[in-house]
Amino acid sequence: MTNSADHDKTITQQFVAEVSTRFEITLETSALVDEFESIARRYAVDLRVFNDKATERMLRSNYQTLKSETARFRDLLSAPEYEDLETDLYWAARHKIAPVSDANIPVIGHAQGKPGSSYLVELENLLALLDSAADLGIARFAPIKGRKRKYALENLVRRLAYVWADILERQFTVDYHQGSGLTEAFAFVSSVVAQIDSAMTETEIITAMRTIITERSQ
Repeated sequence: MTNSADHDKTITQQFVAEVSTRFEITLETSALVDEFESIARRYAVDLRVFNDKATERMLRSNYQTLKSETARFRDLLSAPEYEDLETDLYWAARHKIAPVSDANIPVIGHAQGKPGSSYLVELENLLALLDSAADLGIARFAPIKGRKRKYALENLVRRLAYVWADILERQFTVDYHQGSGLTEAFAFVSSVVAQIDSAMTETEIITAMRTIITERSQ
């Protein structure tokens, strides 16, 4: 099993070249090395996080704090004293980006209205995303009932699915038959997982792939 100290040794140029040849990947080897190294590095971090109950409780608490602070800030933006915040943002943009009087102010987002409204809309959208991200973190680190899922492996497979399906534009599928995944996507995931963490079984990989396939289809 790999750890954060040896992930660079796990993902070698030779290994990536072999994967590229086996699966006829035309992506630059250096780019694939970067992707795999990033995936292996995060897997080592996830192993520590998801195997430590105290850390899980702390992270859930942190996400709960993030959600409450985000809500507090969103309430602040809607307060009466900030009813013309759009104009404040407009002038701040002029001062920050182009202090000359005839400057063109860059527009963020697609909102129409008084000057600066698009900045405020973009800020509100980002805060909404932050609130959603906090919800995901709270759910992920919630106390587990029953058999504990292998979140580190699921995250690893999720990132490999991104490489296979989104970067290489191939079908991310698994066809479980007599204990084997069979598909090319499964062979790809298995080869990389085995290089990063050889302790993972075929059944565990198939279970993780099924979870991510369901997740991606929603």
